[in-house]
Amino acid sequence: MRYERQLIIPQIGQEGQKKLEKSTVTVIGTGGLGSPVLTYLTSAGVGTIRIFDDDVVSVSNLNRQFLHNTGDVGKLKTLSAKEKLSQLNPSVHLMVINDRLNSDNAEDYIAGSDVVVDCVDNLATRMNVARACLKLNIPLVEGGVYGFSGYVMDIGRECACLSCLGYDEVIPKTPIPVLGVTAGVIGCMQANECIKLLLGIGEPFYGRMLSYDGLRGTWDEISVEKSDSCPVHGTYKKGRI
Repeated sequence: MRYERQLIIPQIGQEGQKKLEKSTVTVIGTGGLGSPVLTYLTSAGVGTIRIFDDDVVSVSNLNRQFLHNTGDVGKLKTLSAKEKLSQLNPSVHLMVINDRLNSDNAEDYIAGSDVVVDCVDNLATRMNVARACLKLNIPLVEGGVYGFSGYVMDIGRECACLSCLGYDEVIPKTPIPVLGVTAGVIGCMQANECIKLLLGIGEPFYGRMLSYDGLRGTWDEISVEKSDSCPVHGTYKKGRI
């Protein structure tokens, strides 16, 4: 009964639901993007979800991170998120890891994932995750927000990553301005991409970025190409990661 409405979707059905239930997804971050991603993957019945975050809930999180509420301030975000998600769907196996992914631990932590979803605003973490996913050949769903704007793209060995687009040379502004609803829109798209990748359906955002402008109310599809000078793909190609 829980999955009745999605079972009647032709691209899912009983077989698709079984795939979801056997899948393992790693979600990095339980904030503005992670809240909708975790909520909808849990609702959809993804069998195992690994939840990464090393932060605690603060009052300034609450405009966009709806998995947490005022009473959670000061709690570990992973535990706050697990508390809500386990009530939403107790049949999903939720693994919490209170740690930050870095160049030393990323591969070990994400190994065995069918898909990784990046929901952080830390650029160094993004690059470490991308390197690990490329080495282990695990699909990565990227998303980012800034004010009323955001983007979604998928990353794999044969297509562009954020380093191909020069993101590792960007000096990010902090704190990053975010409207809660914008994070919700992009996070929902990330969850949708993750489900597509798990089921092997539709057209994933490999080699293209979907850019959202909330002020104009528009979506633009941008073609992106793997760069020959990309430090991430280049290192992988030379066998050094």
